[in-house]
Amino acid sequence: MRNILVVACALALVWVGWAADYYLDGDNGSDDNTGADPAQAMKSLDRLAKVSLNAGDVVCLKRGCTFRGPLRLRGSGAEGRPIRVTAFGDGAKPEILGSIVLDGWEAGPGEVFTARMAPEGFIGRKKPFSVFEYDGDLPVRLTRDKGMPTERGHFFFDEADSLLHVITSDGGSPAKHRLEVPVIDQILDLSDRAWIEIENLSFLFGNCRHIGVVRSHDITIADCASLFVGLYGNPNVSIHRDSTRVSLLRCFLYENVNCGVFISSGATRCRVADCTIMKCASNDGITCHSGGRDAQGVRQGITGDHNIIERNVIGLCPEESIDITSGDHHIIRENICYRNGNPGIIVGHDSDHILIQRNICFENARSGIQVSGNEQEGATGGTRVIQNLVYENAYPGLEIDARDTQVLNNTVINSRQRTAVRVSQRSTGLEMKNNIIATLDPTIAHPSLHFIRCGPSGIGASLSHNLYRHAGDRKKPHVFFAPGELIRTVDGSFTLDSFAAKYGTGRDSLAADPGLAGVEQRLYFLAPGTPAIDAGVDVGLPFSGAAPDLGWCELGSEAELPRYPDFLFDGVSDADRVLKLWGKRPAS
Repeated sequence: MRNILVVACALALVWVGWAADYYLDGDNGSDDNTGADPAQAMKSLDRLAKVSLNAGDVVCLKRGCTFRGPLRLRGSGAEGRPIRVTAFGDGAKPEILGSIVLDGWEAGPGEVFTARMAPEGFIGRKKPFSVFEYDGDLPVRLTRDKGMPTERGHFFFDEADSLLHVITSDGGSPAKHRLEVPVIDQILDLSDRAWIEIENLSFLFGNCRHIGVVRSHDITIADCASLFVGLYGNPNVSIHRDSTRVSLLRCFLYENVNCGVFISSGATRCRVADCTIMKCASNDGITCHSGGRDAQGVRQGITGDHNIIERNVIGLCPEESIDITSGDHHIIRENICYRNGNPGIIVGHDSDHILIQRNICFENARSGIQVSGNEQEGATGGTRVIQNLVYENAYPGLEIDARDTQVLNNTVINSRQRTAVRVSQRSTGLEMKNNIIATLDPTIAHPSLHFIRCGPSGIGASLSHNLYRHAGDRKKPHVFFAPGELIRTVDGSFTLDSFAAKYGTGRDSLAADPGLAGVEQRLYFLAPGTPAIDAGVDVGLPFSGAAPDLGWCELGSEAELPRYPDFLFDGVSDADRVLKLWGKRPAS
């Protein structure tokens, strides 16, 4: 037995000994080197692509250096022994670029300059979809025109002659600028890979997308930055085709062209956590979505199940922060979703049994949280909207349009252009308990709760132990309701008492000032002694006291609430904010 153990230990040492480190230095390295240590660092990603990587190998890129992609990795890791790609040294994250710097510029009419682009220089599509001036710390995207540019900061690519026409931001020669022209469709392709860890890198100027994960498992991308993608219609990070256990952690995604993270086509048990995603040029911050429709209109590439999106900060998107319209049993938890063109969070199409918990959704141009679904596409309902804070959205803070939805212990404040909570006739089996629905601005002229073309009895809704508040002048009738009336249905407008008398539900609700504290901090938790304390009913959530408190936070548990990052309200310029989040400037 002792001899067997000795042999086993020796074999283990040999196995561990196979792991190697490879160093890359874009400034001082040489592709004639082995890369075995910093003094023997390789120079280019092309040289790295020739190395067959084994489980446990580590690839180290020098901080402060620029590398031009694609980043090709040969090999996969193993459980407990992943292949790691990381950074070494001091300074900013290594930058991996999907672009080239052109030369041979010729002056044309006006301020136009022209350069020829060799078709063989592209990897993928044979045209650049964006051009960037990268003279300072922060790149500037030029505007793409359909014909010869006439304004500064614009460009046009003539596909027939492969000519790029540019007017720079100052009208001067592009040779006096660092003009980055994307030519690589995708910088990092993780297809058919396993046990890979990518960390502390920056990806810029991919022509279509930056990272694609296909048919892969146990992939981690952490502490990376992905900025300035070229082509409309593609995300920064795409996870699809049955990939599983793919994690995107603590990353910063900025100027995503389609969406920041796209999860589709069977991707399951993936996780996006602690990321900051800002300023998508179109669509969403994070989406679990199908891959489109066939000729008959049937959705294809349905997302897998049990994906987790938590503790992210997502905002300034033309559509939603989080779009869950494919796959089931996803968890959407403790995200901050703000200032989007559509709802902060939306559930729809074939998705069901989604948990939406402890999120903060504010100042969105549509709803705060919208729950819908299409039974013809496979949705069966069962979504739970629990303990969310939703405030200052233009449309309803909560919009429910799906069957068997639970709406429990939420706080909804000041929906500006529509009723605070809106329920449709498709919301059969709705359970709505322990919520605070408060209009604190007396100028808002909308009821607290609106059943659209239905009433609670017609859809089998159960309402109890909610608190409603409208701070309007109760002596003057509002646009949609009279003084004292808080709820509107297909049958008219009602006070709490008349509503309960007609429909037999909602008898244990309150019309009162909830007594909210933490308003300046935008957290809207309960102050001691308010009527919302111990006024709820047990719905299976932890509580202290004689009964649950109403709203999204039990009295005394304020320290457990999600916290806003400092950059949301720090008053600095957008450029400074981006550079700090990117890591190119100190956070303090």
